[in-house]
Amino acid sequence: MTSRTDSRPVTTAAVTITAVRTRRDWSAFAKVPFTVYRDDPNWIPGDIADVGSMLRRPSEETQSRMTSQAFLAYRGRRLVGRIAAIADLVFISHYEEQTAYFGYFECLDDREAAHALLDAVAAWARGRSLSTVVGPMSPSLLWSAGVLVHGNDIPPLVGMPHNPPYYADLLESWGMTSIKEFHSFYHDDPHTLVQSPPFARKYAMGQRWKARSSVVVRPMNPATFDEDVAKLRVLYNTAFASFWGFTPVEPDELDALVATMRPILDPEIVLFAELDGEVVGFVMGIPDVNKAALGAVRSRFGIVRDLHTIARWRGPGGRRHRTHVRLDMMFVDPSCPDKGTSALLIFELFQRIHDGGYASVEAAPVLADGGWFHSVRSSYPVDPSRTYRIFSREIG
Repeated sequence: MTSRTDSRPVTTAAVTITAVRTRRDWSAFAKVPFTVYRDDPNWIPGDIADVGSMLRRPSEETQSRMTSQAFLAYRGRRLVGRIAAIADLVFISHYEEQTAYFGYFECLDDREAAHALLDAVAAWARGRSLSTVVGPMSPSLLWSAGVLVHGNDIPPLVGMPHNPPYYADLLESWGMTSIKEFHSFYHDDPHTLVQSPPFARKYAMGQRWKARSSVVVRPMNPATFDEDVAKLRVLYNTAFASFWGFTPVEPDELDALVATMRPILDPEIVLFAELDGEVVGFVMGIPDVNKAALGAVRSRFGIVRDLHTIARWRGPGGRRHRTHVRLDMMFVDPSCPDKGTSALLIFELFQRIHDGGYASVEAAPVLADGGWFHSVRSSYPVDPSRTYRIFSREIG
């Protein structure tokens, strides 16, 4: 083994790329992260969006929305990376943009291997007359998106990407450029935060809105869980219609996403805003299960990891793991006449987080060029705790 001046290890063996076809290939695909993160104490095994149901054995509904091809990178006989090329047919039709996604990207600090994987995605995309590569999307914005470029040295936030700090360099060296950034914002005891001087004016406004508002804020009802999810989908598709990268979410997509969260949800911090009996707003606090997952076994078998994590989460002593909350999916129907609905939801959520015994909250993802980002920065000038970046490159 030799070393270049930038200290990246290389070997004399050439890089080869193989398309994932067989059971053995899929087994190798699953093994790549265990090589990449072998020495990372903050890594938690498992993909946010399941490889099996998204790439390997997609349902008919999933196949109607996307097509994909996974690839492996070998240096000699050593497995050094993986990637998936994805054509989101709904996105292409919705925006009339000939875009291919890349996702499920994992690679050692090896530019040649990373470039070869991205070249494979580009070739696959060109074969389908697609002219732009965007990512990482694993497999879409609804599930997991972006490369973590700040905050790599702390445990990942539940449901958000985690990767080595050199990933951005690998993508940029292939010619990709940043097109979107998302941030997360951390704070201890958010109920205390909204009563602090920087928020004093908005907190007072929120109390006035609450006193005169006809909007009713209620927690998720486990007895009507499926009905609430159906209402949530309709509201999501209305509220996010102008959000960057949005595509309409189908019932099976949302059901699959919710199924991954349901075992850890706290109904008291999943809130719906209703006006005249109609759902007009939503915000969700997700207890950060990763504290329990970090201490679970690093088995290659997902069911073993999940069972061990849930045992630590729900079993004796599990309450000590349930201290942190991710604030996610905050949205309000644009046609809602009560413009204070979002404030009502936030203040109610923070109160419930405080009352529920949680010690901290982290809002993510917050789009850097979105209105909420500027509102947060103007009210509470604090640096993001993490930054995620989405890249793009024209290949036509």
